[in-house]
Amino acid sequence: MTVEISVALLVFFLTVILAVYNKRQASALRGMERLVQDFVAMQIRDRRTRYIEGLAEHIDPLAWLAREASYELELPITISEVMRVVHDIQAVELRASSGLRVIVSTMPKVDVMRFDRRLRAAGGKKSAVDRVSSFASRPLLGRSRWGWGVQIIERVMSQANEFFDLEAEAVAERIGLKWDKPSRLWFYVVQ
Repeated sequence: MTVEISVALLVFFLTVILAVYNKRQASALRGMERLVQDFVAMQIRDRRTRYIEGLAEHIDPLAWLAREASYELELPITISEVMRVVHDIQAVELRASSGLRVIVSTMPKVDVMRFDRRLRAAGGKKSAVDRVSSFASRPLLGRSRWGWGVQIIERVMSQANEFFDLEAEAVAERIGLKWDKPSRLWFYVVQ
């Protein structure tokens, strides 16, 4: 019986010793993991810093927007001009050479439609100034109340490339918008 108790105590002490050593080893491995993550983050930060130098001067905003908008379209488009910049919702309206309109924004369709509804509501006011300003600032997604006839292309940084946010910010800066390194952009292609 004493042999059984001493074996049980020995097994118990070995279990405690192994648990303590495993905890120390796990802590050391977590420390190494943090060290490797910090090293990788530092390399990514350095690579992004090198990439951003001179990006704003060398990037062609219309070509970049056309390439990103064409990603999910059947035929690639070329953008011929910037029609207007809407600072209220940080959007830009573009004209494609095929006659399509492309609206690019950092906001989803619901927010763009809300903006369009506000424009329509302002046009119903009695004042001539309100009616003229409403006419001059037509809705982005067209006259459709529900946004029908609009193809939505969502570009996300995780699906695009590592420098998507930097490129988008440089493009927005060249156009006159402030997008602050967006991780996603919506392209609304209007017929």
